[in-house]
Amino acid sequence: MFRKKDAILLLTSYGTMALGIFLPQLADPLRYAPVGFVMLLLLLSFLAIDVRGLLTHALKAPLTTAGLLVVKTVLMPLAMYILFHFAWPGYELAALLVAGASTAVLAPFFANLFDADVVLTAAVVILSSLLLPFTLPPLVWGLAGKSMQVGLLPMAQMLALMIFVPALLGRACARWTPGTTQWLLGNSYPLSLLAVGLTNIGVFSRYSEYFLKTPQQALEAMAAGSVMVVCLMALAGWFLRRMEPVLRSTSLVCLLFPNYILVLAFSCQFFGPLEATFAATYSVPFFLQLLFLRKVGGLR
Repeated sequence: MFRKKDAILLLTSYGTMALGIFLPQLADPLRYAPVGFVMLLLLLSFLAIDVRGLLTHALKAPLTTAGLLVVKTVLMPLAMYILFHFAWPGYELAALLVAGASTAVLAPFFANLFDADVVLTAAVVILSSLLLPFTLPPLVWGLAGKSMQVGLLPMAQMLALMIFVPALLGRACARWTPGTTQWLLGNSYPLSLLAVGLTNIGVFSRYSEYFLKTPQQALEAMAAGSVMVVCLMALAGWFLRRMEPVLRSTSLVCLLFPNYILVLAFSCQFFGPLEATFAATYSVPFFLQLLFLRKVGGLR
């Protein structure tokens, strides 16, 4: 059932996207803030998670964890590349990149919304991010014939900054400042909304001129992203329908929310404007999934 929190999140998400596009001058101080606000989202998630037991928790169900990682990093991007290669030529590489991205850092936040396993979701975020340099470049080369030189050292530095730093800060805060931790946990939803909104403004203000000058290309990319979301939701909803509710919720969150912001950065560096536009506009169907996941996945 659609809830008030879902409506507030959607209004915040799309309202801040519009602000970034149509009033980029107001967002100028936030152009380089998305990384910081993404780290804040992870910090809020890790406040209630024991990092030392996170991977242990994931290894309690090794087949489930391994299955999620294989589907997320190999099978989904392969399926989407084949689908778009035949159904919408030109977008197959963009679909491959987004589908093959690691699980979004927003996933633990969504796991809370859907009563999923937050600890397992956080483990999949970390593990899929660690696997990304070894899975996505070979897929891009093997299927699309394009080189994607992702250095392991820069990737490790980025992961340390964006994932492990907030994880360690979260545990340090929980251990040494319990009062602050309780306040942050009690206000995690409005703080998460603030982080999502400011991240959107920062990201979309960078591409404001492109969206305004080539609206047809942006709308087409958005439509292609929406097709991908519909296909993934239909496939995931069908194959996961017999799982127990918590595991189904966790699997859907881990599989259906890719780190499109990371793909946006890759696309700008290694590929063309079409792939970058697809990644940027994917945020629209990305959040729109919230309208349908409770129904398609039977989520509470």
